[in-house]
Amino acid sequence: MSHDAFFVVALLCGAVTFSERGAFLLRQRGKEPHPRLARALRLVPAAVLPALVTPAIFMHSGAVDLSFGNLRLLAGAVALAVALWKRSVFLTLASGLSSLWILQWAVGG
Repeated sequence: MSHDAFFVVALLCGAVTFSERGAFLLRQRGKEPHPRLARALRLVPAAVLPALVTPAIFMHSGAVDLSFGNLRLLAGAVALAVALWKRSVFLTLASGLSSLWILQWAVGG
């Protein structure tokens, strides 16, 4: 696929996504969402973050790596402990990233 075709396809995908979300929001303008919808939407960030991070933690070179040599798994364990202890997204991300950087520095990788 050429660069031009890829650019057009990317723009079209963005336009479709924007219009889908925009139509939903415009229809709801001036109205309160249904309580079930509001409760479900509050849970979206809590579901999306683990869905994005989990494959990066457990997968290494295209395979599941559950060994102690998997530094991301160890940093993820630290982040999980902080998340359960403090219940703070910022502290969870900061502890996970800083522990990964420290482990990589310590191992030299």
